[in-house]
Amino acid sequence: MKPMHLSLALAATLLAGAASAQQYTVKVGAAYINPNATSDDLTGTMTLNVEGVPFTITKPVDAGIQLEVQPQTAFIFSIARSFTDNWEAEVLLGFPPRHDVKMRMNNARIKQLSTLNPEGPLPDGVSNYSVIASKHIASYDGKVVSSLTQFAPTAFINYKFGSAQSTWRPYVGVGVNFTHVKPDPSAAGEAFYNDGKVKTKVSDSWGLALQAGISYHIDDTWLINASYATAQVANKIEIQTASGATQYGKYKFNPSIWMLTVGRKF
Repeated sequence: MKPMHLSLALAATLLAGAASAQQYTVKVGAAYINPNATSDDLTGTMTLNVEGVPFTITKPVDAGIQLEVQPQTAFIFSIARSFTDNWEAEVLLGFPPRHDVKMRMNNARIKQLSTLNPEGPLPDGVSNYSVIASKHIASYDGKVVSSLTQFAPTAFINYKFGSAQSTWRPYVGVGVNFTHVKPDPSAAGEAFYNDGKVKTKVSDSWGLALQAGISYHIDDTWLINASYATAQVANKIEIQTASGATQYGKYKFNPSIWMLTVGRKF
C-alpha cells in the first residue's frame, strides 16, 4: 500500500473507532484559497481559425503561453476525533470551489508582432498572416479561458499543544491530500481556437499536506478556529480541439489556504 493511501486509511480508522478520548469536533466556516498555480509553457500543436486569415492556421504552440489559476473563497467543514488529549485525526472537506483560469502570454516576439499593422510595410520574413495571428493570440492575454472545479478532501493527524482545559490551543498537522479537478472551457476559451468544442482533461493528484492553526475555546462546547494549510499538488493538462490539435501542460504548485471556522465539540 502506498504511504499516502496508508495515511488516509489510518485517518479514516481513527475517525471511525478511536478507543480513548471519544470526542468529536465539527468545524464549519470559510476559506480563502490561493492556488499559486501557473502552468509551465503549453506544448503540442494548435489550430486557429482567425478572422482576416482565409485559411486555418495549424502550428506548434508558441513558447510562453501558460494557464494561471485564480484565487477563490469557499465554504469548508471538517470533522475531527480525539484519541488522546493531544492527538486527533481530522478530515477536511468543503463545497468544491470553482476557480477561473486566465491565459498568460509571455512571448516577446508575439507581443512585438501584435503591434504591427498587417497591411504593411512589414519587416523581412514577416507575413501579414503571422501579424494577424499574433494580434489574435496577444488579445487573449489575461482573459478567462476556462474554469476548474476542484474536489480536494484532505486527512490530517494533528498534535494539539496544551491540555484539554486550555483556552488557547495551537496545533500542527500532517496528512495527505487528494485533488480531483473538473475543467470547463469558457466562451472566450472556445473563441480563442474557433475550432469547435474544446475538450480538456486534468489528471488527479495525491500529495503531502501540512497545516497549523490555533483554537480559542469559548467554553466546553464551542470554539473559534483559525488555520493555514498547504499541500503538494501536481496535475497534467491535455487540451484538444475538434480538428485534433492537442496542447499539453503541467501544474506543480503549493496552494495557500487560510481558514476561519466555528467549531462544536460532541
